[in-house]
Amino acid sequence: MGDEPFYELAYKFRRILVPVSPMNPARLRELLNVAVDFGERYGADIVFLYVASSENDPAVDQLRKSVEEFASKKGVKHSFKVRKMGEGETIASEIVKELSENTYDMVILLSRGYYGASALLYNSTSIAVALAANTSVLILR
Repeated sequence: MGDEPFYELAYKFRRILVPVSPMNPARLRELLNVAVDFGERYGADIVFLYVASSENDPAVDQLRKSVEEFASKKGVKHSFKVRKMGEGETIASEIVKELSENTYDMVILLSRGYYGASALLYNSTSIAVALAANTSVLILR
């Protein structure tokens, strides 16, 4: 083999869901870097998902612009999707609905740093998704 790495698992990661939210810009960049890396290494199509709390969520346009600029610079296949949170739903339940309604090979999430009992106590989105997802989950701490 040459200098280029060989990835036997490339066929498993063709479509990846990456939930995003307006957060600390450094954490968002970390998430985008990992997602784009998967896109580059595995030729994956990255679907960025924002779960909006209302129809007129002011964060949508700015977040879409930031995400699309970053992914376009790297040249990975991507799209940006917005789901409106239903009544009585949570961000985690909307992510799980998206996973069940469409075909994804993986979901990549950020963690706020909670784990164990504190993750359950503070309603950790990443833990809730990991427990209910129908696909592989990568949680970045």
